[in-house]
Amino acid sequence: MRYYMAIDSNPLASLPLALFGVSSEAAYVDLLQDKLIVRAGSLFNETFSLSELGRGERFPWPWYYGVGVRTDFQGIVGPVTSTQGVIAIPLVQEKPLFIPLLGPVGLQVPCKKLVFSLKDPDTFLANFNQGRPEVNAGPKSVVIE
Repeated sequence: MRYYMAIDSNPLASLPLALFGVSSEAAYVDLLQDKLIVRAGSLFNETFSLSELGRGERFPWPWYYGVGVRTDFQGIVGPVTSTQGVIAIPLVQEKPLFIPLLGPVGLQVPCKKLVFSLKDPDTFLANFNQGRPEVNAGPKSVVIE
């Protein structure tokens, strides 16, 4: 099922994104039976096996974090196209991702948590998290007999 990314309505944010082909039709997340495809124009195009991913959750994204392909160089990576509807999904194991800077030139950064913004994050999370275990979650309760 395809979920479209929310594109920021502020021209200062949306115009630079448009230069890289990020539009309401070209920025989406495809949730398939065994994989998740995240695409934001020519800025970001990655495929993840669902077995690599933990439970998704809403993630606060203040305006000063900016929009575009974002990273903190410590594990958070992803195409954030709006400050609204941001979702974070932890990876079971760190994975290197390529962030293009200019054509084929770019950076390889570690990804521990994938972030992106969607028009309908709640529907996505309900479908994505169905039956999905939490990453690095211990037992909810322990019974000692």
